[in-house]
Amino acid sequence: MTSTPTVRSYPTDIDKLSRVKGGVAGLLIGDALGVGTQWYYDLDQLAQDYGTWIDTYQDPTVNGSHGFANISHYRYEQGVRAGDLSQTGQVIVLLLESLASCDGFVLADFLERLDDFFAPLSGESFSGRYTDELMVDLIRVRRTGLHWGDPQIASGCDTTEGAQFVSLLALVIDDPVELVDAAGKLLLTFYRESFIRQNTLVFALVVQAMANRIPLIELPDYLTGMAKRTDVMSAIQRYDNLLTPGNGQVAWQTGTVHIEPALHISQVYGMDCQLVHQLPCAYYLMHRYPDQFEQGVLSAINGGGNNMARAALTGVLLGTMNGLESIPDHLLKGLHDSDRYLMLADMMRE
Repeated sequence: MTSTPTVRSYPTDIDKLSRVKGGVAGLLIGDALGVGTQWYYDLDQLAQDYGTWIDTYQDPTVNGSHGFANISHYRYEQGVRAGDLSQTGQVIVLLLESLASCDGFVLADFLERLDDFFAPLSGESFSGRYTDELMVDLIRVRRTGLHWGDPQIASGCDTTEGAQFVSLLALVIDDPVELVDAAGKLLLTFYRESFIRQNTLVFALVVQAMANRIPLIELPDYLTGMAKRTDVMSAIQRYDNLLTPGNGQVAWQTGTVHIEPALHISQVYGMDCQLVHQLPCAYYLMHRYPDQFEQGVLSAINGGGNNMARAALTGVLLGTMNGLESIPDHLLKGLHDSDRYLMLADMMRE
């Protein structure tokens, strides 16, 4: 939890497969780290229930001290334990399975798998491992008989699940135009608000850039260079959307901006579930710890609030940047079914 010298780069000698596996593992590790400790908006309460520094997976509390203790209690009753994924993580695995099975992204196949996943769920929040807003909305409209692709299916929520989903596409699609096209189709199916889709697409471009070894110090110029590409900007729309990831370089301005420990970045941008609060936190932690997977992800977890989404977003970035070898054994082995997830990640590249 102590400050470290400013580092402005990540390893360049990591092969692409290791980056892909690291990104997949980082995404799911971040999710699983948060499933037991999610939605503590008072950091003192988080410390009361889990100690002053969370460094591994935790069971959901049976009798938590926070305002969302009923959700933790529900998850525990459903059998969720340390190392398990949340329901969002389960859907990420559905997409992972689809990508591996179809040798690429086939939206119809993913949506068919999603329908099968929805079948035993009630459509209420307290269903499965706890159903978040996006999935509640999708289940509700699907059960009215609307077909996938109908504009009325898309949710008006502003959360990060879409960013987590399209980060998988960013790991396997090398060309920005192809990525924006594929991710755009998925996001248009799920999200009604264009602003949410646009900023989610930018996140996908950042993950892709890291997978393709774009130097971190060059990332702002790389992204703003997309403004010259009409085939990309037709989806991104606003130049300002391209600036947000580079704002994370404020982490390098230690002489004027001092956030210590880094977990408090959640309180700077917002601890809640909104995409526009979560992404800046992940971008900050990416720049703060570009060569330290564990420190960056644990800072996301210990920041409270929707730490599960923050850690998943941070995890996919840092896992991609540093490769599978950068992830500590205890986090890989403690993630239930991790060997299978890595096998699927390997198949995505075939």
